[in-house]
Amino acid sequence: MPSQKLKELVKISDWDFLGLSEKIISTYTKPGDKVILPYMSADNFVFELAINERQCLIYDNNPLVRINFEADFFYPSLAGIKTRLSEIKVVGDFPDCGVKKFLHPRTYNEAMAIRLFLDSEPKDAINLWIKYLSAEALRMPKTSKGELEELEYIDIKDFILKKYKISFSEVDPMRLLLLHKSAPEFLHDEKELDEILKGTKVKLAHYAPYRFNVREYFSKNLLKLWFHNISKEQLMSAFVEDETAWNLRCKKDFLSLHKRLGSGGMILVEKANEYAIEEFFKLAFFYGYENVRAFCSAKGMQAYLMKKLG
Repeated sequence: MPSQKLKELVKISDWDFLGLSEKIISTYTKPGDKVILPYMSADNFVFELAINERQCLIYDNNPLVRINFEADFFYPSLAGIKTRLSEIKVVGDFPDCGVKKFLHPRTYNEAMAIRLFLDSEPKDAINLWIKYLSAEALRMPKTSKGELEELEYIDIKDFILKKYKISFSEVDPMRLLLLHKSAPEFLHDEKELDEILKGTKVKLAHYAPYRFNVREYFSKNLLKLWFHNISKEQLMSAFVEDETAWNLRCKKDFLSLHKRLGSGGMILVEKANEYAIEEFFKLAFFYGYENVRAFCSAKGMQAYLMKKLG
């Protein structure tokens, strides 16, 4: 059984657990090295790669990943955001695209104007933030006895400026320079990944798969997904809810990483207690990998450092 070959978990503080990423990155890679991630549910590990000048290649097929995380690695000036927003004009009423009943008329028209503006403009750092924060402003209205409550006007531009000001103020100025220099690449699939690698092998991979209820998420975030033009079908294709399909994906994930990892290379596996990745470990041990370290945080997060021996 895989559990018999896994190291006993060493319990460490949440703070030390967060520090694992930097230690592993600095120990097993050098500046300029490529590191691959098939999933990105959080940005901690990717931030450490960027700050330490490693090239991160993310090929998560969840369409939300790029939208939720890409802007975090580019921070334009607040003045630049203000100027760009002033260029977006709201003229007249837009026809209903299927969500008008969920938004105050003025909010709907502003959202449509911003969407059309972004579709015709280059995807620079300013527009990345405008796109991300515009969708965050759009919240599904509450219901009372099955009926929608009175719709309140949301000033999307004002929301963007306030939220960005907070985000910008919390970032260390020295970090900004490093993040811009080594921002991760968000790829669509493994084909794009191989085009960048060009047959070379990597020294480190990070594996942290995640799951959530797609149908529930879609219903709660309908407006956000509408703004980003993401259909339920697109989101469903990125996830599996069936256990058999999940186990098959774990096997596929391992083979994908194994193919691109050089001899002596490392896979940092991180998982929460809520889900199992036994099939990933089974294949890893079958292919001769060794679990060299294992840690557990106070919150129950687990990390296993796997070494490719062959």
